[in-house]
Amino acid sequence: MDEINRGELSADHYFHIGQAHLVSGKPCQDYAISGLHMGAAYAVIADGCSTGGNTDVGARIIALSTAQAIREHHILMLASQGGVTMGAQEINERQKGVLSVTRKLLGLEQSDMLATCLYVYMTPRGGVINIRGDGVVALKYRTGDIKVFRMEWGNNMPFYPAYEESQLSSFIAAHGANNEPSLRLECNIYNPDGTLRKGYCRELSLDSGIAGNTLSIPEKEMDQLEFVAVFSDGVTQIDAVEWSKAVQSFMRFKNTTGEFAKRRMIRGIKDFQKMGKGPIDDIAYAVVYNNQIQLREDTTYG
Repeated sequence: MDEINRGELSADHYFHIGQAHLVSGKPCQDYAISGLHMGAAYAVIADGCSTGGNTDVGARIIALSTAQAIREHHILMLASQGGVTMGAQEINERQKGVLSVTRKLLGLEQSDMLATCLYVYMTPRGGVINIRGDGVVALKYRTGDIKVFRMEWGNNMPFYPAYEESQLSSFIAAHGANNEPSLRLECNIYNPDGTLRKGYCRELSLDSGIAGNTLSIPEKEMDQLEFVAVFSDGVTQIDAVEWSKAVQSFMRFKNTTGEFAKRRMIRGIKDFQKMGKGPIDDIAYAVVYNNQIQLREDTTYG
């Protein structure tokens, strides 16, 4: 189903069990997947709830369902010749349908499906990033600048897409049922040397968090954008490492061939384990690499 990369977009992913689950004998409850499909690239991560059921299974199903929803939406968009646009809402609706059917076929409980979901869907003409739950998004530009978004929910109660099937009213009630700010969005821009250039924090409503926070990548930005990555919130829980430094480290790729994201995270974790225990929580990330500019330069100057 996936096509061979022609040198325009590529993607990779990796996930790693955290120290807390490793010592307690629990499975890794984070999952990541990425791929290419008919000229598009996607990168998806899911983070299972530690107090849920078999959420290691649920996280995989949610990530795989999202990847399938992206592929189906992309086919529809190509067939419509511009009549269908890139929309997170449409992808999320497709994901919801696949999730419900899969859960019932496998005989899973609602508690097994409690996992957050973040994804990137990118084409040569732009892309979309969607956050449902908590986690981190990072965009690295060809200048070396990195823009980072971090989403946090109040009382450590993130939204899970599976709530939409039957538990949405209970989730809303748990957050006060008054649509007051229930989550916090932090955005920082870092210079190539890692210093903070500017940043801001914004409180978001409960409704916006449930709907999913979407970031659009316009076509005009594609020339400047090099990497887009999504992380589970495990990237903010690495022993003795400030979370933004961890994100920046995982965005410094020495090369972009093969399993480039896997290599970078494995190397980064080994470095962090020299400073402390490494990731306390499970951690997952998936990356889309946009090398269209380099391809055009190579073609021009051969």
